[in-house]
Amino acid sequence: MVSLFYFSQKIHKNRNFKQFNIVIDPLSKDHFVNEEIIKNILFSKVEKIEKKNRSIMYIDNGKKLNNYPFIKRSEVFLSVDGTLNIQVWQKEPILRIKNGNQEYYLTKDAENLELSPFYSSKVILAKGIFSKKENKYLADLVQFINSDELLKNQIISIKKNDHNLFILIPKIGNHHIILGNIKNFKNKLNKLKAFYKQYLNKIDINQYKSIDLQYKDQVVAKKR
Repeated sequence: MVSLFYFSQKIHKNRNFKQFNIVIDPLSKDHFVNEEIIKNILFSKVEKIEKKNRSIMYIDNGKKLNNYPFIKRSEVFLSVDGTLNIQVWQKEPILRIKNGNQEYYLTKDAENLELSPFYSSKVILAKGIFSKKENKYLADLVQFINSDELLKNQIISIKKNDHNLFILIPKIGNHHIILGNIKNFKNKLNKLKAFYKQYLNKIDINQYKSIDLQYKDQVVAKKR
């Protein structure tokens, strides 16, 4: 059985590939990775190698795909019919952070991700200097916002002021929303949702300067 296993492995490695099939995370809305990038990583410096050894080199080069900054993981394998299958899953940015002249994305896993030279993801913008711990809270905050239809359509930006208070900038109205400490954001955003559902269509929201969520069990709206 051991001899049979090694024999089958040898046959598989020596199989020539006839075509390739590239699948890029079909559920992702982002387009940081395309077929040209994948081909450049996999196929560069391989064409001069003997054809019978190319499939081995392609599979070995597949490990390099995971080093590409926008790829979360990948799989490269040769099927029985000689098709080289390349499957790629992208990293998913949920927030764009601007800190002075520095700009980068934050992923769902609270990982910093450089900007792409050819694609810009439509995500919430956050301005300020954030610690690693705050990045984790920010990732959770944005995912909470994105999971709610009302908040998703209303909150367009986040900023941290000089007093370390987190401020939300809405799409409708000239007011700002004082979140304060980011740790217990869920209770505060639920209060904001209740306020919007009750009053957004009944008052002139432009008359208000701020909506403060820092107080327990209440929302304090200050007029201009």
